[in-house]
Amino acid sequence: MSFGAHHYVPVLKVKRGEKRALRLLSASAHSGVTPLLEIVERTARTLDAHLDNAFKDLAESVSRFGRCFIDSCEIAPDGAAAAAEVFQRAATSGIAFTPVTGISRTVDVGAALAHRGLGLALRLRRDEFEAGGLGARVRGFMTLHGLAPEDTDLIVDLGAVDDMVTVGVEALAGAFLAEVPDHTRWKTFTLSACAFPPSMGGVERRSHDFAERVEWMAWRDGQHVRRTTLARLPTFSDGVIQHPMGVEGFDPRTMPVSASVRYTAVDRWLLIKGESTRLTPPSIQFQSLATQLVYGHLQPHYYGATHCAGCASIKAVADGATGFGSLEGWRRLGTIHHITTVVQELRALPWP
Repeated sequence: MSFGAHHYVPVLKVKRGEKRALRLLSASAHSGVTPLLEIVERTARTLDAHLDNAFKDLAESVSRFGRCFIDSCEIAPDGAAAAAEVFQRAATSGIAFTPVTGISRTVDVGAALAHRGLGLALRLRRDEFEAGGLGARVRGFMTLHGLAPEDTDLIVDLGAVDDMVTVGVEALAGAFLAEVPDHTRWKTFTLSACAFPPSMGGVERRSHDFAERVEWMAWRDGQHVRRTTLARLPTFSDGVIQHPMGVEGFDPRTMPVSASVRYTAVDRWLLIKGESTRLTPPSIQFQSLATQLVYGHLQPHYYGATHCAGCASIKAVADGATGFGSLEGWRRLGTIHHITTVVQELRALPWP
């Protein structure tokens, strides 16, 4: 169950909207994707309740993928038993998964090693690169645990790059990758980053703005364009339409929130913002925002109703369909559209 550089590894939080988005992807999109799923940090609920929620419908959501990656690092404060429970639940649910761990981790290493029926994924972080000596530490980790690169998925994770320009991300990626040993030996070789902004706070209410997809442009223009001279072109990975820090501390019952649409366009995201849902119900606002995108001044950025299930639903809302009044629902539509768009962008590039 390997894959090459023409593939896509979207990094998704394990939440209801994202899980449903995976179920609604077309068969064509499914074939080009291996998702990396992050169990989100636990807030007030018990660990059992938290994981019950995370794994509800998860097996169905990933059933059409050859496999997925599962990372439990966000619940590291709950200890090694929590990581073991995550991977055990995944196995019991019949999910075809590869556990993710890292060279500086302690909490989830044992659990990941115990569930490596489909291999092990090693996720290298930017702070580990910046600390120096990355190559030696990677080799030391592999030797210590008796691992071979041929059986290990390597994920080079630049993390959040929303505060960087494209050339800066290109330079960071180049320097990071230069420290990674044995490029050609790893089972799969992925370069991940996320440029999506931390929030919609920078967009004025009842307006729109754009954010550059610098991680995509840096991979396309800094890696893919040099594919014939690289020892190995890494697979592209991003955070879809969610900043890595997530929104687990956000409570819409007590904190102000505005209706918004996150829509992937060519080389950037279109961010459309309404106003506080306390002033105008989201069901009313989302129809207005959808109308702007499908029929209004933002129409040039709309991909059309036939693009994906997300775009079809956006048009349905603009045409008066009900049942799309939640923030979660619009996260689902945006996620479907983004994943479909990236798969199509990758296929449109010249290969090999």
